[in-house]
Amino acid sequence: MTGNSEPPDGESPFRDDGAPPRDESSRAGSARADEPARTGGPARTGGPVRTGGPVQDGKFELFYRKGWACLRVFPPSGTGRRVYPEEIENRMRLLRVPKVSARVLREAAEAATGEAAPLVEWPEGEALSSSVTVRVSEDGMAAWVKVEPPKKGGAPLQMEDVEEELALQGIVHGLDLPAVERILTRGEFDREVLVARGTPPVHGQGRRVAYLFNINRGKPYLEMDFGRIDLRELNFIDNKHKDDLLASLLPPTKAVDGKTVTGHLAPASPGGEGAKLLAGENTVLSPDGTRIFAARDGNAKLVGQQVVIEPVVTVENVNYETGNIRFEGTVVIRGGIADGFTVEAAGDIQVGKSVGRAFLKAGGSILLKTGINGSGEARLECGEDLYARYIENTRVVCRGNLFVEEAIMHSQITVWKNCLLSGRRSEVIAGSALVGGSFWCKKLGSVYETPTYVAVGTAPNLLTAYREAQKSLDAKMEELDKVEKSLDQFEKAVLEGRGGDKVEAARNQLRASANRLGVEVAGLRREIPRLRERLEPARKSILVAEDMIFPGVTILFGNREFRVPDTGSRKTVLRPGAGGIVESGFSYHHRPRIFFGEGEKNE
Repeated sequence: MTGNSEPPDGESPFRDDGAPPRDESSRAGSARADEPARTGGPARTGGPVRTGGPVQDGKFELFYRKGWACLRVFPPSGTGRRVYPEEIENRMRLLRVPKVSARVLREAAEAATGEAAPLVEWPEGEALSSSVTVRVSEDGMAAWVKVEPPKKGGAPLQMEDVEEELALQGIVHGLDLPAVERILTRGEFDREVLVARGTPPVHGQGRRVAYLFNINRGKPYLEMDFGRIDLRELNFIDNKHKDDLLASLLPPTKAVDGKTVTGHLAPASPGGEGAKLLAGENTVLSPDGTRIFAARDGNAKLVGQQVVIEPVVTVENVNYETGNIRFEGTVVIRGGIADGFTVEAAGDIQVGKSVGRAFLKAGGSILLKTGINGSGEARLECGEDLYARYIENTRVVCRGNLFVEEAIMHSQITVWKNCLLSGRRSEVIAGSALVGGSFWCKKLGSVYETPTYVAVGTAPNLLTAYREAQKSLDAKMEELDKVEKSLDQFEKAVLEGRGGDKVEAARNQLRASANRLGVEVAGLRREIPRLRERLEPARKSILVAEDMIFPGVTILFGNREFRVPDTGSRKTVLRPGAGGIVESGFSYHHRPRIFFGEGEKNE
């Protein structure tokens, strides 16, 4: 600051000799204090003498503000001791404030008005003052203020200081002035406080579809972090009646521009044309194309983007009274299915009681409210998700997610997405599981080291094709060896002149077989490396064993094998890494997440 700068109140209170002018009005009604003696200490008396009330000594504040050293002197109360000029001078010397005349200090001490007044220009005092910084978010929709406390001798910020800094930074919209006041009154130092919010733009939206039925039925993993799934509360069937409203188009949202905290325009993007209603089987589209109604009673469902009504067949049991069931819709079986019977449905299949040696095939999902013990003869196939309490001695082909509450035992499981066990036991014992996504259980294998095979993260059809190619190669090689041994014997017989036309014909036939097998073996040897390259596991696939992986378990991620220690592996999370399998510990407080994205694709 230069010597010509103005004091904080805009008008200099100093006379030509550097002393502030006398303010007689401020001293009206008070007696003049005796000046301190030249050879002794300051006089004890001075100012008005009050009796009664609390006794409190006078005090003063010396602080920096806007380039000036400012002084505020408070008078004593009762018989309290007043402030003396020497005290002020000592404080000025300690803070290295430029000197002023003794008369200025004496008059300020005598006046003791309690009002702050500038003493002298003090540019160096800026280092002691409180400071404020303003930060604006990248999108300009928020501004924060951080106030640093003053050092000793520096004045705290005033409201106008913060407002001035905000104005300098161009913060003009969405100011929260009460928040600024709270910063100063509560002394919220050294932390950012939100003091301005912009007005975000309202982006335009085209027409959207409001579905009046549950489009995520039977999918509890969409609403909750992975945990226990109650098979009794899946709302699997959403029955509607003829003429019920199933879906309607919502009006488009108009685009409204917003404004940043700096007052700049935040343009809103216009909405597109939006969605259209697609009426599928057993539904009717209104003439204006904005509503879909049910054309018959049945199960409301979204197939792709089409709203459809599936006719629902409900039976008590499937047995000799009903025979096998094949239906172009959804089948609900309140009871059970007798051994040897078949239920096929283009929609979903829901069974209330246990299932034995039966065949179930659904174009949609299968829900077994209890479970299935197939005794090695049962088979389940579904195009979407499968839910069961337990699965035992059964072959399963599921193109969605498999959710099992308690156990999978001695079964062959093929799942295109995820396989999750979420009950108290959550055990997988013996058998095999080919899982295209992730695998989650508590216990994998058994204490008896029962062979259990789990392949994770690779599309089951690719893994099956790779295995079949390897088996076929082994079989062709073995067959080729036998043909070549027989061919050698016939070749030797022909060379030695033994045999006749029949021997020569057999030799020629064996030569043809050997050539054919050689071509097939060469083709398989070219195909197997290509299939192996495609077995790279999905990046987001994981295997979680909350409790234990027992010896006897084989775990594969593509071609990468995890070797279970002889003592087993406790609380384990496995995932594919660069060139291997990464192992880490499982914690209930930091549970890994399973990917259920709609964009999840498996070949």
